[in-house]
Amino acid sequence: MSVASVRAEIGKFLGRPGAEVLCIRGKWGVGKTYTWANQLAEAHEAGAISLARYSYVSLFGVNSIDELKVAIFENVITLSKGLQKADITTLDSFVSKQVNWRKWTKVVQAVPIVKQFVGSDLGAIFSFMSIRDQIICIDDLERRGRKLDMRDVLGMVSYLREQRNCNITLVLNDEQLESIDKGAFEKHLEKVVDLSLLYEPKAEDSVRIAIPETDALSQQIAERCTTLGITNIRVIRRAARLVREGEKALADYDPDVFKAAMPSIVLYSWSNDQPDDAPSFDFLREQSSRLFSIGFEKKEESPQEAKWTALLDAYGYSLTDELDLVLMKAVCDGHFDPEQTSAAFQAAHEKALASRANGSFEDAWRAYHDSFNDNADEVLDAIYASFMKNFKHISPTNLNGSVMLFKELGRDEQAQEMITHYVTNRDDGHKLFDLSESYFGSSVTDPDIQAAFAAKLTEVSAPMDIDAILLAKRNSWGEEEMAALASAPVDDYLKVFKSHSGEAFRQIMANAFQYARVGNANTQMQQITEKSKAALAIIGTESPINARRVSRYGVTTELPNEADPDL
Repeated sequence: MSVASVRAEIGKFLGRPGAEVLCIRGKWGVGKTYTWANQLAEAHEAGAISLARYSYVSLFGVNSIDELKVAIFENVITLSKGLQKADITTLDSFVSKQVNWRKWTKVVQAVPIVKQFVGSDLGAIFSFMSIRDQIICIDDLERRGRKLDMRDVLGMVSYLREQRNCNITLVLNDEQLESIDKGAFEKHLEKVVDLSLLYEPKAEDSVRIAIPETDALSQQIAERCTTLGITNIRVIRRAARLVREGEKALADYDPDVFKAAMPSIVLYSWSNDQPDDAPSFDFLREQSSRLFSIGFEKKEESPQEAKWTALLDAYGYSLTDELDLVLMKAVCDGHFDPEQTSAAFQAAHEKALASRANGSFEDAWRAYHDSFNDNADEVLDAIYASFMKNFKHISPTNLNGSVMLFKELGRDEQAQEMITHYVTNRDDGHKLFDLSESYFGSSVTDPDIQAAFAAKLTEVSAPMDIDAILLAKRNSWGEEEMAALASAPVDDYLKVFKSHSGEAFRQIMANAFQYARVGNANTQMQQITEKSKAALAIIGTESPINARRVSRYGVTTELPNEADPDL
């Protein structure tokens, strides 16, 4: 049902004199409650509400019918005084016009036999007696407490309609009802509900609610959410927040980095928050080689995967790279950690500069994908030329796709030239060439690339993990660990010292300074102690409290005098 139709029906419902039950069904987060409240406000402003009082109740966590009765009473407002939340003033005003239930409470509780039967529920009974001739909205029916039976709720709703002349609106996500509850709800639906509306907004409807801003970035986010068909308002708002945080995190890098990252952040927010509706992270990671692959390599897709692939094509998403893996983690974490993102951001920055100077490698591949022209030589020449210029910013996965294409089209010699040029001139170290350690390593299938990488790997020694060494037990250090610690830069010590706390921190500091009092310490032991102290000297200058902290390790630092204008 369209949003306009739902709004129109709510307006009619609010204008009728009572004794009806309206049900608004729809998925979580699509704006059911927002639309109800908005139409209530518009009808109130126009003087088009027939009943004089209103009460809104969420069943989230409500565990008994008496709790519900009290909640309805406590939230009563008189519409002539506005749509403000009920408070003690509005309650007293309301109660003063009703039966003096406080007086009756005292009388009944004074009678032992009656007290025995009504007990602590007396307030609920008498407060509920005053509920009549009003509008009631009962929200979150599917999220009520486990002890509150669906049949009791629907029974009370029926009573309020037939005996108390109330107009009641039920708001729920019926898809999330448990099987027993769903059966009870559907069984009583026709008997209790007079009008049932299925609220299924289009993406543009939800986007207008979630992103009311009109600045350029907001409109770009809105366009991306609409293209993906996101209707959950909370998901849209979270995506918008993460995009804006991403913009701040990338402010010091080339603008093209954020331009490329923005659509990915929106997509990953959707995948993270609505995994049942969106392409999964695993599926998105598999897109690492789709742009750089040749058609007959494509694996058979399920109907759902084919749908996702078509959506990603329409969205313009054809490649998942190392930057995207970092963005995925940031979205899952809910923030951008500079320590985790800076390396990937810097690499993307350098790639953007190189692409502007030399032409994008992705653009060179577009000539292959985007036509059926008989232009093999032109396409391959462009890819080869771009590869030789941009090889420092090309991933092993994309090298693999390029080499396979050249081999398939009879350019084996150039394919080998690309492999040799890549392996010889890339100085990224052990991490790049160890395919077993790379998330995308399994996508490198060409045997010549695999052999070249394996040979290169024997020439490049794997760096020791300083963090892991300092966290390990002292007696587990061998010659390699000692050598790695002795040769590690002070910055590595600094990062390790500042990235831990608690028990891990104590272990690290004990290990780092275990040789400080050794009389016959060898050169490596002395270097480990000296570099540890050098790192602490830097930390000590950061604040007075850190200056005191590092002093226990024999490190003395002097903080700048804040009163001295020359410092």
